Amino acid sequence: MESQKITFCNEISLMMFGFGDSHKPNPETVRLVEGIVLKQLRTIVQEALKYSDGKNLKGKELVFLMRHNKHKMRRFVQYLKNKQMKAALQSMNSTVIEIDKDPKPKGELMKFIEYIDETGEFTDFSEIDEVKQARVLRADRISQVLDEKRYLEFCKARAASFCSKDITTRNSEKLRQWVDPRKEINFHPNAMIVLSYLAYQTVAEITDYALLVRMEGKCGPDPLSHLYGSYYTSTMFNGDYRIGASGTTNLDYSRVYSGQPPISVSEIKEVMRRVHCPQAGKLTFGGKLPETHYLFAL
Repeated sequence: MESQKITFCNEISLMMFGFGDSHKPNPETVRLVEGIVLKQLRTIVQEALKYSDGKNLKGKELVFLMRHNKHKMRRFVQYLKNKQMKAALQSMNSTVIEIDKDPKPKGELMKFIEYIDETGEFTDFSEIDEVKQARVLRADRISQVLDEKRYLEFCKARAASFCSKDITTRNSEKLRQWVDPRKEINFHPNAMIVLSYLAYQTVAEITDYALLVRMEGKCGPDPLSHLYGSYYTSTMFNGDYRIGASGTTNLDYSRVYSGQPPISVSEIKEVMRRVHCPQAGKLTFGGKLPETHYLFAL
């Protein structure tokens, strides 16, 4: 009964809007995404417990599961770096602030990442993160068509997460009860940091893939055929992005926001179908799934 009372629908709705969904996401779609995220987190937790004593879970066990994907590890290191910088700024009382241009994350999680990073690729940011770049560009395109009120709402949505404030015992309790309602696992504070991050990234990837499914439906079986460069430049558009005769783009930017319907339940189900059956369709997301059947985030 306790687990039924806990929901992150409001947070997920804001996150989906921040990642490119409609201003008011479909409530049924949000509930479906919530169920997918919860199942994902519980699967990840059970797998991570295999590297612990079975009852106590630390953040390093969760980080260890991400070791096979250097891009997502880099994203997590960047998350730790931003988190550290934010904490430093909030702790400063003086009006003059000196910011380290390249702060190195500290703490137990970063020490563990450096320990397992034999080649240094987890902290090598010389390579462009195309997924991150696509999300930033999408947010920029959306923000260009918003008035001041809508823009402030969009900024609020972009800041939403599963633990929007600093991770404290009280703040992480909701997430812990959601994942482990029976209180069978003792979560270290670092584990809650990683779990909230993985949950956030799962929502992001589901939204990314749903928008790609929509674009394929609007533009035919090949979503890249009509785009200038690659789909990373316009994953949020509904087929209104075209190359004119002169090589310039013909794009109605208002379609990015006001004309975009909410992501539907059927689009999310199509994403899940392609994750589980990567052979179906030209636009697939699954690839080779690990034995633990992680759908996203890892």
